[in-house]
Amino acid sequence: MPHLYFRGLSVEQVQAIGGSLETELSAIIGCEPSDLMLEVVHTTCIAGGRIAPSYPFVEVAWFERGREVRDAVARCLDRHIRGSGVPEVEVAFRSYRPSDYYANGEPFGADPAEELEALLADNAKLKDDLARARKAAAAATAGSMSTRLRDALRE
Repeated sequence: MPHLYFRGLSVEQVQAIGGSLETELSAIIGCEPSDLMLEVVHTTCIAGGRIAPSYPFVEVAWFERGREVRDAVARCLDRHIRGSGVPEVEVAFRSYRPSDYYANGEPFGADPAEELEALLADNAKLKDDLARARKAAAAATAGSMSTRLRDALRE
């Protein structure tokens, strides 16, 4: 992970840029080059009822890493592919949530809805604890404070 699917490019074209591309992308993304999976998808494009050349297109499937990294990855792919003589290329990103991506039957992350529910429960408990602490503090200082001082602290 990440997976890069190349369409409209030959195996030889991807092989020619693969080594340097993997090295640069792994530095941008922050992963090992061996974590990247480059696949050439063989497709047949039909235009006007006839077989036509497929447009060069790269789909990056990954866990979202933010706009800055996404932009850098797109520029890197563009530079390597167009630098190899391909006049145009498009890049699209498909982001997976770790809770929706499984390896050997196990998800890569917790379900965000379950995490949110746990955080909301923790937040409610903290609110209750804070309300009790404020009440206890107010009761403890109520007898030893003048009415004027208590009113000033409330403001």
